[in-house]
Amino acid sequence: MDFDYNDDQKALKEEARRFLTNVAPLSAVRAVYDAPELGHDAALWQRVAREQGWCGTAIPEEYGGLGLGYVELCALAEELGRALTPVPFGPTVYQFAESLLLAGSEAQKQAVLPQVAAGELVGTLAVTEGPGVPSAAGISTRFADGRLTGAKLPVTDGMAADRAVVLAQDGTGLSLFLVDLRGEGVTVGPLSVLDPSRGGARVTFAESRRRFGAAGPDR
Repeated sequence: MDFDYNDDQKALKEEARRFLTNVAPLSAVRAVYDAPELGHDAALWQRVAREQGWCGTAIPEEYGGLGLGYVELCALAEELGRALTPVPFGPTVYQFAESLLLAGSEAQKQAVLPQVAAGELVGTLAVTEGPGVPSAAGISTRFADGRLTGAKLPVTDGMAADRAVVLAQDGTGLSLFLVDLRGEGVTVGPLSVLDPSRGGARVTFAESRRRFGAAGPDR
């Protein structure tokens, strides 16, 4: 059985390496390391997300993506990791977009995924609430009466994110909620993390309204 990339996938990987070699030198990585409050290189993100269109690699065409698949996404991920590219690609593409594809309603996918594919939106996944392995008993963030209350930390690339899929208690168990991090009642602050190439954040919800409930239709 052949586990190697096919010719098209190899060509994609090689082109990604050439591109990142030119636009993502170690000096760009060092600049983010030395200024962790930045969290990422905004100009480089625009080139990766909008110029190259890589955010839409595994998003189906009906939602504005390229519909190439996960093997192609893995090829790009290898090159982004090789270059230590300081952009919020992982949280946006591997976590946020995939959460919506798996748990979002059709209306949510139609509304949000095209923005991700076009590089117009940075997303993240907010699950943990401190050190240790997340568990249902350890999740204290709550949703009630249309509002979220609690805090998530660390949230990878939370300083750069526009939206987050948030895990919270809803009175019957755990559910996922799609939240506007720029909205009223949400406070986002920098947080020191082990890997300085990825910006960390503490996100606090003070009775903030969720934008959509990612586990079901809008209510």
